[in-house]
Amino acid sequence: MDDRIARIQAKLAALPSTDEAVLDPVLSEQQISGFEDLHGIRLPEEFRQFVTLIGHGGYGPTYGVLSMDRWIPPRLGVHGKLAEPFPFAPDSYVSAWSGGEGGPTLPFPGTIAVVWGGCTQYTLLVVTGPGRGRLVEVIAGSDVVPHFHGDADFLAWYERWLDFTLAGHRDLTWFSHQMAGDEPELVDTLVNDAFETRRNAAAYTFITYPGPSASLLDVLAQALSTEPHPIVRKTILRALRAQGEQGRDLLPAALADQVPDVRCLAASLMTTNTRQGIRLSPRLRRTLADHLRVENDRSVRDTIQRLFDRSDR
Repeated sequence: MDDRIARIQAKLAALPSTDEAVLDPVLSEQQISGFEDLHGIRLPEEFRQFVTLIGHGGYGPTYGVLSMDRWIPPRLGVHGKLAEPFPFAPDSYVSAWSGGEGGPTLPFPGTIAVVWGGCTQYTLLVVTGPGRGRLVEVIAGSDVVPHFHGDADFLAWYERWLDFTLAGHRDLTWFSHQMAGDEPELVDTLVNDAFETRRNAAAYTFITYPGPSASLLDVLAQALSTEPHPIVRKTILRALRAQGEQGRDLLPAALADQVPDVRCLAASLMTTNTRQGIRLSPRLRRTLADHLRVENDRSVRDTIQRLFDRSDR
């Protein structure tokens, strides 16, 4: 038995009672093999252990882990034949970022649904194909490119959910984009990892990371100045804003970014939300006003002007 089974059971028991961390009863080997025989597949071993030793539905991300009767959703276009390979490998997300023609052809073969995120959003477990055992986030019926969770398998994914919950991450909305690790590990990934997807996941994790060190602001600011990929730079901007006023004060550096979308986001993130609407501090208002005089891109100019029109003075 995988050592993580005992760890997950212990962490489930450590959750406060208010979390209602209840899982449906485990499945028998006969039930699992019956499903596999019906679809001509074998489920990934880590998932098999979870559903036969821990539980097969209930407490988990969003609306919880789906039970066996919902592994193949009734919504048209979400599932295909389980024995056919899911066409994307984990690293294919990187090539999709670089300007590929779009997402997959629906339905999504080679997967079962393990979490319903609302509407047509699902977390799928790849059971056939190069990403076998990995979790992938999809929005059926859209051109949004699927993206793989950073976790190596289902047990790692579920244990990360428990770790984030127990550690007190400020918001679990970003869970599918984030990754496991303490602050030094995440910083090392953000600064040194060769894959854009992993650097982006590290940056996303800092959006909700509980109890960041005093040096994190400098690390994020340095990473922003050296990061080659605009999508990762945009996520770093969100991580900076999440650090509060000191983080927002570092956002003007991105007004010099070569990509207009990055400059637009930097300007938008300088605001704070109040009951009366959005607010710009006097210093950041002056910074944006000065930048508006030299900004040549119309989309950035329009963004800044809208902020001025909508914010109080």
